Amino acid sequence: MIEPQQVPASGGTESGQVREARSTEVGPGTVVLGRSGLVFPRLGIGTGTSGFACQSRQSGQRPEELSRILLAAHELGVSWWDTSDDYGTHPHLAMALGVVGRESVRVSTKTHARTADQAGRSIALALQELRVSCIDLFFLHDLDSPEELEGRRGALETLLKAKAQGLVRAIGLSTHNIDTLEALVGRPEIDVVMTNFNRFEDHMDASLKDYTRALEAHHAAGAGVAVMKAVGEGRLAHVAEESIRWNLERPFIHCVLVGMESLAEVHANARLAASVNRARTAGDRQPDPE
Repeated sequence: MIEPQQVPASGGTESGQVREARSTEVGPGTVVLGRSGLVFPRLGIGTGTSGFACQSRQSGQRPEELSRILLAAHELGVSWWDTSDDYGTHPHLAMALGVVGRESVRVSTKTHARTADQAGRSIALALQELRVSCIDLFFLHDLDSPEELEGRRGALETLLKAKAQGLVRAIGLSTHNIDTLEALVGRPEIDVVMTNFNRFEDHMDASLKDYTRALEAHHAAGAGVAVMKAVGEGRLAHVAEESIRWNLERPFIHCVLVGMESLAEVHANARLAASVNRARTAGDRQPDPE
């Protein structure tokens, strides 16, 4: 059992709303993330590039350095910050959250937990390390076969209990597997799905058409749809702008998560997202045909 009163809270209130960018002209725009009902920015910053074993390229940075990058992203409206129990960046986010206040950021984290006990420990640790009393979006991470969901049913049930307790606002599931993505369509307990997706089919185990069809089905069923690997952990750096823009323009994608490691990347990606947002708002650009 997870006891809410044992969890330290960060500064600020938790209103359930994320602040808009100071100017709509520079912001990436916001969206209601499917059945979660939560308002998220369309562009998020990931902190787990090549992340595993409690390490990532971002966790290799000093907390002060990554915190400065997160704060710059926040100022530009990129106020979805993503981490995981295996990235080693919970302390980095906590430092930045202490500056801006909890209510102005959407925080997501992830767990590889398989059992109820493992998930309970992961939730409690995340709350403690992030210094928050509630996590907006908690992903059951790396579910890479349809059968694995049943094998991790205990972990999912614990996430559902944490949601009922108010410790978690929405439950997500992340996968790198098309079979899993297709099998999950219509699951009401899953508020948000996130998968690898880019027009160059990097880090994808099926065709762009297969992934598009599955994500469209999730969107139509009411799930929040988020995608990652737009830059393929750097493999698509030479076409990063094209790839991120293309993902942001897909009508069936609510949010795009991009791993960022520098102020230059934050500013470039925020400008790009703002330009897509302006075009969407003005209605003067339609997505390219498939």
